[in-house]
Amino acid sequence: MERVVMAQQPTNAVRGNVSPSRHGFSLVELMVVVAVIAILLGLLMPGLARVRETTYRVMSASNQRSLGQGFTLWAGSHSGKLPPSRLLFDNAPDLSEMMRAYAPLAEDERFSDGGVTAAAIKRKQSGGGRPLQPLLRHGWDGLGHLFASGLIPEPTTFYSPAHWGVHPFERYEHDWAPPSEEESGPPDHVVYSNYHYCGHLDARGRPVRLERDANKIILTDGMRRQSDVTHRDGINILRANGSVEWKPDPTLMPRLQFETAQSPFSIVLQNGIISEIFADPWNRLGYWEGAGGSP
Repeated sequence: MERVVMAQQPTNAVRGNVSPSRHGFSLVELMVVVAVIAILLGLLMPGLARVRETTYRVMSASNQRSLGQGFTLWAGSHSGKLPPSRLLFDNAPDLSEMMRAYAPLAEDERFSDGGVTAAAIKRKQSGGGRPLQPLLRHGWDGLGHLFASGLIPEPTTFYSPAHWGVHPFERYEHDWAPPSEEESGPPDHVVYSNYHYCGHLDARGRPVRLERDANKIILTDGMRRQSDVTHRDGINILRANGSVEWKPDPTLMPRLQFETAQSPFSIVLQNGIISEIFADPWNRLGYWEGAGGSP
């Protein structure tokens, strides 16, 4: 028994003295690894950016489809008409403001429970201006009617995840409260969405009806300023029949004006571009050559 123990002792001693060999990276090897990673990232980033843009485009189109369903529900209870926009009651409306979902009511726009204001009655009796405004008891306007009426209760539906300008959802998150749930009173400023509404009247001042104008464009991505163009290489459009289409058009954003332009802002120029888009220029011969795309 003692011989066995004595035989094991040298073996254990030898094992105790054995230590694994360790190898570290040299500076050259580390630099090679970093260079390879940088090259791979350079190859992958453009592809990842395209995937992200495509994803955002699909998500934005999904929001427009949801808004289209809201328009359909609204029209179903309003004789086929679209939600009214107070801007279109002006003699010279600024179409770039059709992105707004809320605007504080002016004194002559406020209606009591008993009927219309004196200013509205005066406009009707004089026979001038646009048709008499609908009864208003809150500042939600245009697209905002879909929210105020409860047809589109989720505020994020009115915002595109691809928006990179000055009107993200986070800026207005606390302003989206239905009229019946406003705790601190209505907002004292304009609330913009990321989508551009055509309004309830066409270019001739006639009411837009979904069943009559099934192919009419009623909603697009934002066109208020350059920073409101959600996708730099094209635009999503929503038609009255509920279909959403992607239209490649890299010329749109450069034609729009900046948010803070040094030169005076031209409503006429901006209105012309917006009116052209809502007139569906892609059906016009020769437009695609100018837009840099193909049907």
